[in-house]
Amino acid sequence: MQMFANPAVALAGLPGCTVGIEADAALHEALQALARSIGCVPLSLPAGVRPLYHASAYYVGPFLIALLKEGATLWAHFGASERQAMDALLPLLRGTVAAVQDAGLANGMGGCIARGDVGTIQRHLASLEQLESAAAQLYRELALRNIPLALERGTISQLRAGQIEALLNRREADSPIA
Repeated sequence: MQMFANPAVALAGLPGCTVGIEADAALHEALQALARSIGCVPLSLPAGVRPLYHASAYYVGPFLIALLKEGATLWAHFGASERQAMDALLPLLRGTVAAVQDAGLANGMGGCIARGDVGTIQRHLASLEQLESAAAQLYRELALRNIPLALERGTISQLRAGQIEALLNRREADSPIA
């Protein structure tokens, strides 16, 4: 799995990449050998799952770029350039990847959902709703996906998870959580 937006960058990052292989037996071994010969890790895919395999790459490839653009757009609202945003956000991204490599998905996650910090989540939502409801909706959707990770991590209780979920599922016009 590698994006080839810039072939030179992609080729330099190729060693260690996974190469999904869906082929009949006659070709399968040759493709595995070819993958290994260029420093990649072959992965045998069951027949018919290549679309799912490729779709999964979008979550950490093009969709990640869309999330970085969302972050840069928020920075623009307080006067920062895209370059300033990337200079600040890319080290955060590298630290996040390092934490996940070290501890796994759930244990590599930090932030207000992992802490169960309802007040911060409320402030984030209020700020985003004031700015753009679509940005707030994206935040809600992604934050809801973090709740199971926080539970797996063991840093929030089931009760707190329910409170966060209720907060994320209500809209600004709804009554506040008691």
